[in-house]
Amino acid sequence: MAPEIPGYYFDPVKKKYFNIEKSHTAPPSAAWSSDEVKRRRVDDAAAESARRRARLLRNHIQRCGALQSDVVARARLLREVGEKRTGGSNVAVVEDLTATAWAGGLVDKGSIPFVPSFARARYANMPCLYVGGDDVKTGLGVAYATLDEETLVGSYIATDDNDAPLLSDEDDWRPQWLLGETSHYQRLYIRHRLRDEWLVHQSTPAPASSDLLCVIGTNAGILRVRSNETMAWISSAPSSSSSSSSSSAPQGKHVPQEVFDQDFQTGNANVLLAGGRQARLWLTDLRAPEVQWCSVPHASSIAHLRSISEHQILVAGLRSSMCVYDMRFFGRKNPNQNQGGQSQSQSQSRSQSQRQKWTPNGSTPVLTFDGYKNEAHVHTGWDVCRELGLVAAAHDDGTVKLFSLRSGRMLTGGGGGVGGIKADTPVRALMFQTMPRETMPSLFVGEGPLLRKFSLGVGEVGDEA
Repeated sequence: MAPEIPGYYFDPVKKKYFNIEKSHTAPPSAAWSSDEVKRRRVDDAAAESARRRARLLRNHIQRCGALQSDVVARARLLREVGEKRTGGSNVAVVEDLTATAWAGGLVDKGSIPFVPSFARARYANMPCLYVGGDDVKTGLGVAYATLDEETLVGSYIATDDNDAPLLSDEDDWRPQWLLGETSHYQRLYIRHRLRDEWLVHQSTPAPASSDLLCVIGTNAGILRVRSNETMAWISSAPSSSSSSSSSSAPQGKHVPQEVFDQDFQTGNANVLLAGGRQARLWLTDLRAPEVQWCSVPHASSIAHLRSISEHQILVAGLRSSMCVYDMRFFGRKNPNQNQGGQSQSQSQSRSQSQRQKWTPNGSTPVLTFDGYKNEAHVHTGWDVCRELGLVAAAHDDGTVKLFSLRSGRMLTGGGGGVGGIKADTPVRALMFQTMPRETMPSLFVGEGPLLRKFSLGVGEVGDEA
């Protein structure tokens, strides 16, 4: 704004100062006449007074308390108004509308027992489970679980009109194939170079576009299983021969060793992500002739990870660390620079023996989940539902919490939802799944010998408004 000079008028269009003339000597339409200048000053003062009064009135308007407590109603109102105009934290409220509504309307639909009702023994929480909902022809779901980590038990899941599991002793209507108890499994065997025995932490099915059957995370590295059931180590320590004993120790630090979870990049079956005992997030391209791993640091050991989009990875681990990383911000690889006095062949051999690391400036999470609580447990229940934008995570106090995948906020619901879960030990298995003839996913939680189902709806059919 141009400074005001006494006796002069500044024209903002011509960007020039004009001498203020008396009205009887200036042209009739001249903007620098004394009467026109006085009139504009009065109009500007009135406009400024109106703006000041509008600001004062806006401070007198208080947001409705009901909208603060009812997040769903608040989000729907903000969406009608337009979240882009409201800005700030209101945008996150609107984006969380689906997840918040689902969490707020969650109810306990019942449970499927995997032990007889007359059993007196106490059982620990299920170590693992799987729920399938692909049989739309019969409308039956299927659940597999193990209670002792040795015997696999299966059960059909039939539901009533309220989508609650049916408990009936009549098995005439149930198919008699693919389910039952078994203690005999098809064994896949491969020797490790340094270990006579090793154990499996996680098995991840490969996408349909891959030539792999699955990848297996173990305490000795990662295995890949091809469709013909041949197996090979993707990451493992080198052989302990005398010729390589001096170089085996530093090399082992630059490959994933004990792996707790792994996943394929969304839309790319050739990029594998892994996390485990080492406090690093590992990435590799399976198309490379020699597998090389890149990594970024994490706050602690990684217990769970999931590729939630083409570029974003959700990671959860110990020390209550759960966050989202963006692969596009990992930065470029640090080039191996030749040191003075080294030949080119020596530099090349040095670069081949070392594994690349990403620059640390790109390892900052783009989203953190501050309400996540798990200090020291590795095998805990954890699953992601991208359709609802939800993360279900078991805490170390025996509870299960829901988080928004978009904002990282912890979502609260009614007392009939997952808030009613309070186990003596952390829940070890849970998953989202859409049952046949149902339109929205449900959350299945293994608590003791029971498989509990939580869905959006009402507890009883008569409770519907």
